[in-house]
Amino acid sequence: MATSQNDKVSPTKHVMISYQWDSQKRMIKLRDKLKEAGYNIWMDINHMAGDTLACMADAVENADAILMCVSKRYQDSKSCKKEAEYAFQKDKVIIPLKVEENFQPTGWLGLLMGTALYYQAHSDEMLDKTFSDVLKELGDKGKMAKQEKWLPVQRGGSKALQCPICLLPFKNPKMLPCMHRFCEECLVPLAPTGTKYISCPLCRKESSVPKGDVRQFPTDFHLKELVEEEASKQQLSGGEVEFSCTCCEMGKQSRVVAKCQDCKHYICDSGLSAHKSDEKLCQHKLLLFDVAKGENTETKQKPTAKAEKPEIKLNMETEWWGLFDAMYDDDHSINLLRFWIQCYNGESQWQDMMVNHYLSCLDELKTQGNDQETLAKRQQQIATVFKQAGQYDKAIELIEKALDLEVKELGGRPERLGDLYFLISDVYSERLNSIALARNVDPDMVQQYIKHARNCLNLRRKAKGDDQKFKLASILRSLSHALRNWIDYGGDKTLSAQDAKTESMKHIEEAIKLFTKLKAKGNVAKCIMTKSSLLEAGSEEKEKLLRKALEMCDEVYGEVSRLSGMLLWCMYVLFHTRKDFYEAYKWLEKCSQVRTKVHTFTYCFCNEVYGEVSRLSGMLLWCMYVLFHTRKDFYEAYKWLEKCSQVRTKLYGEHHLHSQMVYTELNRSIYREIARKTKEAEQKS
Repeated sequence: MATSQNDKVSPTKHVMISYQWDSQKRMIKLRDKLKEAGYNIWMDINHMAGDTLACMADAVENADAILMCVSKRYQDSKSCKKEAEYAFQKDKVIIPLKVEENFQPTGWLGLLMGTALYYQAHSDEMLDKTFSDVLKELGDKGKMAKQEKWLPVQRGGSKALQCPICLLPFKNPKMLPCMHRFCEECLVPLAPTGTKYISCPLCRKESSVPKGDVRQFPTDFHLKELVEEEASKQQLSGGEVEFSCTCCEMGKQSRVVAKCQDCKHYICDSGLSAHKSDEKLCQHKLLLFDVAKGENTETKQKPTAKAEKPEIKLNMETEWWGLFDAMYDDDHSINLLRFWIQCYNGESQWQDMMVNHYLSCLDELKTQGNDQETLAKRQQQIATVFKQAGQYDKAIELIEKALDLEVKELGGRPERLGDLYFLISDVYSERLNSIALARNVDPDMVQQYIKHARNCLNLRRKAKGDDQKFKLASILRSLSHALRNWIDYGGDKTLSAQDAKTESMKHIEEAIKLFTKLKAKGNVAKCIMTKSSLLEAGSEEKEKLLRKALEMCDEVYGEVSRLSGMLLWCMYVLFHTRKDFYEAYKWLEKCSQVRTKVHTFTYCFCNEVYGEVSRLSGMLLWCMYVLFHTRKDFYEAYKWLEKCSQVRTKLYGEHHLHSQMVYTELNRSIYREIARKTKEAEQKS
């Protein structure tokens, strides 16, 4: 289910949109129309964070009115039922919208609706026709104060520069580990200082809050700059955006005439003169505003770093590490990787150039006599970036150097060693997943994965504190997964498959207990899925665990999520193993629907934010191929596989493992035949 929420849940009254995810696209249009009409709207896609039930309850309690979007799927959803019944209990004004043609509510929903008048909203056309009637019904309920009135972003209809929570241009955009961005001030109410975890308002992925403060999440400086540039364009074209000079004491009293592209200041006439006369500032690139003509011109200054060959022009000691620190992130350094891709126009050489450059930077740190602590820190960070770029061998080499340095020179601190062992086991995990897709598992790699995960576990057991408990639970789950890979391999004399299964079960059960105490339900659901994989195929106990994980997943992430797609697939396999093909087909159909929505939405979002050529887009294209191949829709699968081949070849080159994996699939007889027919059709046309 998806209840919808756009604005912060607070004592401010709002109109709440209660809906099931199948109608989300139309409800987002309704939300935008209502906001333009001056209403304060609540939707779950933006602010369902932390305790899901508490958020839902707050949304209902602070609602002036509730637009209930009823359909068969809404009636069948447990989450929708909880929400609707609570609204009825609180005696809220309920305005029913029928989003499924010819649907007649029965059971609990029929009883709740009674003889209420429905507004038809089963299509965009019907929604437009009934919108004025809905406005009359709402009246002043949930109206915003005049100063709060929402204005859409002026960017040719694109919402790429618009925060999905406040629906205004981003202000200091913060990036969560799942790569979704939100204004810093929009995230703060979701996770007050001291909060340990936050659930992404869009995808609901659970992440630990760095130092208990959401302000510590990395800032997306590239996105911030795009917002500022768009604001500049709106000012030039007579838009409503206003700027004050940030370079002098005149402030808002002065008229802005330019923006410095280097120091990011908006400059008035006097500031412009100072900028041009200063010995250092005169080299900066200026964007001059000619408001009278509605034009802007750029002064001919030195080219920006993006246009230069980075390894030649930037100072190794200062500019490069400053640039690195501004864009580095432990989970997704997407801005940093995007910078390198843009430096080389998306050609596959960008990875080799990036690797060589950062290795040179590390050598430079050694020759300059920097302390060993700084060197070890940089080795770990660069290794993390290499892992994110898919350069697993280089990442492993660097982590091993950092481990050696920590043991020999820095005293072998347990917490530091634990972080390094966790990182190297994570690299082996990602590498194994890639190789597994190519159907070529390396037992030596699995053994290395298990060894490093065990080392990390032994160190994490000695650490104290809730943050360390989360890390302990994470490595327990990772080690259980590593042992699961060893079971698939069949084991050997050093560790039999049965012993690996016993050890894996012990670790995953401990992880479940820890995550449960930490109230990390999303992680509990993932652990339960791992535990179910250790049970006998088709067993009753396995089914019971999977259903429990699905229920938790629905509660935390909603009915449409990556995890729910994996769990639905497991249910299909379970019933297929039992040869209960009718039941298996039902689960496979559900899985197909969920995965289509998840992968399509994520792929479109990925293209809008990161462009068509990125590591994430390559992964998503592969997922779309697997989805249609599973359905035996080979023509559609071929289209996605061909796109995936183009993206990965451009990213990694022809000889990289990821590219070779795609080529192997394209060489299947069915796809060779489709390629031949496609080529013939193109020649005829």
